Formats: sequence, structure tokens, C-alpha cells
Amino acid sequence: MVNNYHIPVLLNEVIEYIINPSIENHIIVDCTVGGGGHSLEIAKRILPSGKLICVDRDENAIYYSQKRFKECLIKAEFLKGNFSNLKELLLKIKINHVTGILLDLGLSSYQLENEDGFSFMRDTELDMRVDKTQKLKARDLINKFGKKELEFIFKEYGEIKNYKKLTNLIIKSRKSKNVNTTFDFIEILKKGFGNNIKENFLAKVFQALRIYVNSELDNLKKVLRDSLTLLINGGRIVVISYHSLEDRIVKNFFKENSMKKVFCDGMQYKLLKILTKKPIVPSLNEIRTNRKSRSAKLRAAELIICK
Repeated sequence: MVNNYHIPVLLNEVIEYIINPSIENHIIVDCTVGGGGHSLEIAKRILPSGKLICVDRDENAIYYSQKRFKECLIKAEFLKGNFSNLKELLLKIKINHVTGILLDLGLSSYQLENEDGFSFMRDTELDMRVDKTQKLKARDLINKFGKKELEFIFKEYGEIKNYKKLTNLIIKSRKSKNVNTTFDFIEILKKGFGNNIKENFLAKVFQALRIYVNSELDNLKKVLRDSLTLLINGGRIVVISYHSLEDRIVKNFFKENSMKKVFCDGMQYKLLKILTKKPIVPSLNEIRTNRKSRSAKLRAAELIICK
């Protein structure tokens, strides 16, 4: 294990928004615990009266953060699983409602630097699975998926303008050789787009594959819906996203549900109160010290059932 699994992004802002000071005895769920950076700071503020639950589908994240918490003598409940199944995961430990839900949707430094397929800077198996128990890998998409499926993935999840050219290049190249590693794949891209491919283009291609392999957008939509029944009155949800597709989903979900009404004691109240009129972004100083934070956007909302 690495000593610095991941530097938490927008740490102070997460603490400010996730903890509603008017609530006592917090139960907060970090749905993407990673290296535990956000969770450790949350724990310091809500323990011992509160409860912290740490969730991740990556077994390396669970292992590392458990070890880190033990060394810091801080207690938390750890659950391995997909946050799209948050309701079911919480029911297993007999919890029906929580006071806060945190989602940090970015890849950890550990995943980029040590796990297979996530980085185009390292020659590894073209895997990209966060949960290593699932079968579908990124190389399966490249070697087996049809033209329409690949076009959809690159257009919708990578927002790549020349998605048709990219798809045709893949289909033509795989006829002579299977694509098994990240560098196998990059060699194909170089043949079609030149040796000096921009990093931004590579990032979008890899993003598209990763989103599809891990069902990232569908998982996000589901946990957002479930948050409405999991949060108590005054409970908060905080989401940090790193690309426009995720941010758009969160923004629209908050907006749509802030305009909905629920009846309570014969009166109407907004369902969600948006706490961030505009997304919170890292300061220049944070970006200088942690370049991976540069595209982060934080949005937060509070559940209002009745007053």
C-alpha cells in the first residue's frame, strides 16, 4: 500500500456542508471512502456521539482506510459495496435513515497509479473495473462491442466529436490483433490520430470506457434518488464531481427536486433546499498543491420535509 492513497479534495468545504449544526447524533455515510481523507475529518467532528459509515466498492480502498482509521484510533463502520445499493447496505447494519451522504466521484491517486487500466500513462491490462469481482473489463468493450455500441459510448460518455472515426479505427485494428493493454490501445489511437495525441483527448476516451464499465452515471442517478428516502429532515447530501456529465446530473436532480412539494401537517414545503447556488470549486492554492482537484465541483443540498 502507498502512504498517500489520495489527497481529499475541497476538504474544508465538505466538512462545512455535510454537517448540519442543528442536528445532534449524526449518522454520516461516506459513499466513496477511498483513502479516508474526508471521513477522518468528519469523524473528528461527529464522534463519539455520532456514527460514521464508510462505503467503497474497491477492496483496496476498504483495506487502506480501515488500517488508517485503526492507526488513528477512530471507530467507523466499513461496508464493501456499490453506493447504488446504499439502501440495502445500510439495512444490513439496521440503519434506515442518515443525517448526511457524501459522494466524491473522482478516481483516487492509488487507482490511477496502481490499478490496471485507469491511466493512459502506464502500460497495464485494459481493465478499469473498480470492483474486481465484476466480469466486464474495458478490453471487452474494445475487442467485442459492435459499432453502434462503441459510437454511443464515445459520444455520450466521452463527448468525443470524432467518435465515428475513433470507432471505425478500433473495429478495423482489432481484426488483426486483440487489444489487451492500455499501450495496445494507445498504439491504435496513434495510428489514426497521430503520435502527438493531446492528453485531453486520451482522458475523454478513457473516461468514456471507465464510465461504461463501472455504470457510473446509472449508479449516481440511483443513489441520488435513494437519498430522498434515506436522509432525515435537515439531512444533507454533498457531491463532488469531476466532469460535466456527472455535474449535470447532480445539478438537474437538485433543481428538479427543489421545485417539488411534499405535504406535511397540511402544509407544503420544498423537498430539497439547494445550499450551493453555484458549484464550489477549489482555490488556486489547492489546485497548485493538488493538480487532480482542478476540475472538481461541489454541490450540496438539504432535505426539508417539514418545519
